[in-house]
Amino acid sequence: PWGSRTPLIAPLCCAAAALGMMMWSPASQAFNLDVEKLTVYSGPEGSYFGYAVDFHIPDARTASVLVGAPKANTSQPDIVEGGAVYYCPWPAEGSAQCRQIPFDTTNNRKIRVNGTKEHIEFKSNQWFGATVKAHKGKVVACAPLYHWRTLKPTPEKDPVGTCYVAIQNFSAYAEFSPCRNSNADPEGQGYCQAGFSLDFYKNGDLIVGGPGSFYWQGQVITASVADIIANYSFKDILRKLAGEKQTEVAPASYDDSYLGYSVAAGEFTGDSQQELVAGVPRGAQNFGYVSIINSTDMTFIQNFTGEQMASYFGYTIVVSDVNSDGLDDVLVGAPLFMEREFESNPREVGQIYLYLQVSSLLFRDPQILTGTETFGRFGSAMAHLGDLNQDGYNDIAIGVPFAGKDQRGKVLIYNGNKDGLNTKPSQVLQGVWASHAVPSGFGFTLRGDSDIDKNDYPDLIVGAFGTGKVAVYRARPVVTVDAQLLLHPMIVNLENKTCQIPDSMTFAACFSLRVCASVAGQSISNTIVLMAEVQLDSLKQKGAIKRTLFLDNHQAHRVFPLVIKGQKSHQCRDFIVYLRDETEFRDKLSPINISLNYSLDESTFKEGLEVKPILNYYRENVVSEQAHILVDCGEDNLCVPDLKLSARPDKHQVIIGDENHLMLIINARNEGEGAYEAELFVMIPEEADYVGIERNNKEFRPLSCEYKMENVTRMVVCDLGNPMVSGTNYSLGLRFAVPRLEKTNMSINFDLQIRSSNKDNPDSNFVSLQINITAVAQVEIRGVSHPPQIVLPIHNWEPEEEPHKEEEVGPLVEHIYELHNIGPSTISDTILEVGWPFSARDEFLLYIFHIQTLGPLQCQTNPNINPQDIKPAASPEDTPELSAFLRNSTIPHLVRKRDVPVVEFHRQSPAKILNCTNIECLQISCAVGRLEGGESAVLKVTSRLWAHTFLQRKNDPYALASLVSFEVKKMPYKDQPAKLPEGSIAIKTSVIWATPNVSFSIPLWVIILAILLGLLVLAILTLALWKCGFFDRARPPQEDMTDREQLTNDKTPEA
Repeated sequence: PWGSRTPLIAPLCCAAAALGMMMWSPASQAFNLDVEKLTVYSGPEGSYFGYAVDFHIPDARTASVLVGAPKANTSQPDIVEGGAVYYCPWPAEGSAQCRQIPFDTTNNRKIRVNGTKEHIEFKSNQWFGATVKAHKGKVVACAPLYHWRTLKPTPEKDPVGTCYVAIQNFSAYAEFSPCRNSNADPEGQGYCQAGFSLDFYKNGDLIVGGPGSFYWQGQVITASVADIIANYSFKDILRKLAGEKQTEVAPASYDDSYLGYSVAAGEFTGDSQQELVAGVPRGAQNFGYVSIINSTDMTFIQNFTGEQMASYFGYTIVVSDVNSDGLDDVLVGAPLFMEREFESNPREVGQIYLYLQVSSLLFRDPQILTGTETFGRFGSAMAHLGDLNQDGYNDIAIGVPFAGKDQRGKVLIYNGNKDGLNTKPSQVLQGVWASHAVPSGFGFTLRGDSDIDKNDYPDLIVGAFGTGKVAVYRARPVVTVDAQLLLHPMIVNLENKTCQIPDSMTFAACFSLRVCASVAGQSISNTIVLMAEVQLDSLKQKGAIKRTLFLDNHQAHRVFPLVIKGQKSHQCRDFIVYLRDETEFRDKLSPINISLNYSLDESTFKEGLEVKPILNYYRENVVSEQAHILVDCGEDNLCVPDLKLSARPDKHQVIIGDENHLMLIINARNEGEGAYEAELFVMIPEEADYVGIERNNKEFRPLSCEYKMENVTRMVVCDLGNPMVSGTNYSLGLRFAVPRLEKTNMSINFDLQIRSSNKDNPDSNFVSLQINITAVAQVEIRGVSHPPQIVLPIHNWEPEEEPHKEEEVGPLVEHIYELHNIGPSTISDTILEVGWPFSARDEFLLYIFHIQTLGPLQCQTNPNINPQDIKPAASPEDTPELSAFLRNSTIPHLVRKRDVPVVEFHRQSPAKILNCTNIECLQISCAVGRLEGGESAVLKVTSRLWAHTFLQRKNDPYALASLVSFEVKKMPYKDQPAKLPEGSIAIKTSVIWATPNVSFSIPLWVIILAILLGLLVLAILTLALWKCGFFDRARPPQEDMTDREQLTNDKTPEA
């Protein structure tokens, strides 16, 4: 069976095969490669038409484009995808049809082995056309994957590679396969892949790279094209070419280096004989290097080494005199270079290195250009363009075949200068075709430095093998314009009104304006038409009043043509410009800028094959000149003011949480010459707001001030005059409110300055007023006992010795405490502690059943409340006493007459105070949260007087005192006050004794019985008195006679 080994062509094309591509849109950053009049050549689909390209201009009358298509099929019998080179005529004929060049029309040759004919070569899939190079009528194309059998008895297939040379307008051909010899196998030249890279010396000798020789150490081979032609024999398959030169095998440490991956030629030793330059992208322990090799004895002279492992330094090489000093320079591509912005996420962007030659074999440190798009493969292809824009320096094209949106691919044009290459491209060409199977590869192959259309400017070929297309970009002639603006006079006196405004009787100050231009350039037409655009007072922003207008049309803008005939002539136009009346504008000091913008009038160019000229990219197409207004500033017309500013606040401290009304008292004066457009700027800190100007003080000037905002800077701007004349002295007051201080440091600043439009000494001194910020919170603690005193004994009630219900303990006692933040600042972290008179000598005093809070309080006790587990009454709701307390009103005394009997108080000794100093206290500790100014937190403790304890000590008065204290720990501001509020009070409940004068309640039946008995006694007593005649009375005699008479008279009628 045939031997099978991996060919080296895989690293060359694997990147292209790995990426997908979508539809591309034509685009370019335009300089002088024409992107509109493209010449496009197309090849067979899937043939990789465009994998290699070159110009073929054998004489002044003939020009064409050569295109390699390494997977194309040809007319060779029994050969599959052997590859081809196409001849594409220029100018493109009809639909730009290209035809194959018949380098080789034969089938695989055969030899007889042991009486049997076997193929000695294998041309299918040989990638013929992978490299193509033309030089002065000679054309060479190679097939780096060409295999041959070798002469071993056991058949093998070695990818030795082969090349074909065509001369005399493709009338004669010869094969050159320098590695097809008896030195087979990987240790020899069996895997050479000759033709992987290709170039010519300037004398026409051929340079061939074979990176697979000697266990992929690689080698470079040179030969004379004339010797190749003269010694070629189709039948002599192993002919050794006389005069052929090769690099020799190196020690084993050079294995897998790929010498010859890229090749070029240049002069570096000063002997007028070119040296060979070869890329070794996997040499130097995979850092890569480029070698300069003596073309006479094939010895290595000097190396350039890469700076990053696996960057493929040496993948591409270009030799060009970039800085036009007469010495060849070397450009090296490293398309896999990774930019390490972050070690964890490097980006593969690619780099190129430019080594400028200073003298023989002496080079500057490299200029480095780095790609910007990840996986774009910047530097995969490079091309010497020649002097593309005719500025005296050679230019370079760099391919980035997988860059752009959706990996579309680009070609960047870098122009040369005396120091190397410009760091930014002057033009970016982007792919114009879509590819669905493989990437378009636009920019994978480039070729320049040939003038195909004979307009004295070199052109560029770009291959896009994935779509089977090639584009020819032609350079446009570059027009360099020399334009001028002439003004007279350049200083305009507003009082000198000599120009009459048309159609009016008004006169105005004016000046004359002349616009002139000339052109120069290689191969430009005799007549160039420029479209000139003049802007008056062009530095004024859009919408601002233009101070000057053209006299004939009253406009500040006009467009007109300038027709220039010949490169030695000037074309000029004259205009009169006048100034508006000075009442119509304020700015008298800044210059009046006149700008001229010009462009080529493309409507004058003939349509056809020729490309249109373009303006020089490196020459500004805008010219400007300035006129000035005469001001009263002496003979030099320069006003030099001396602006002075002072300011002070009416208070030097503001308090967080307060309204903080603040006034800045400002003095502004000018002790020099006039200050034009003078304005006072007051920068407002973010904590403050502008209120207005102080108008009630007669000492203050009522200036015009307005609030403005520029970007994120807030300011107050006050007009001080235009001009602010010498000797001006203004005082004013500006009012501010400073409400937003919570997140501020220890101070805020107001920055002030007077600014004018004067050129010299335009501004005043800078004043910064610092206002200190402090936090002040007045916090008070207050409380009440309800009831304030307990009277013992309690009528008709006896305590239980071991109570089980709350009501059996004793009378209700409530203490209410309020922590009140008067403000104005906020407190955010406060500790409130209560020492509660709980017990003495293991006897309870005030026994707590409930603790209630109102506001941001979280409380806990030590020890726990209700240790006897007495059944409490229902949880109390807010009492009227608590509500009244929160309203800051007097707590009403709600004891009714029937609740407590009338008592007489014994004369008692002073009450004994029971507090935490002499009894055992229960500690209530509360964390108080944020309290704004005016807010409160309330704690209510509900307890019962343990009556049993006190009834054992009759007639001894007591005062039970709870001690409540607070300490503010923190305020919610960056800077804390030196001292935070704290305080304490004691709340007392008195226990007193009394003897009641009516202390019995008589049952009803007793009362009724007493009444009945009283009535019975009264009746008996009355009867006894009647019987004794107590109720009879003695009358006078007259009365008796009368009575008697009456009796007698009463009896007479009956008689």
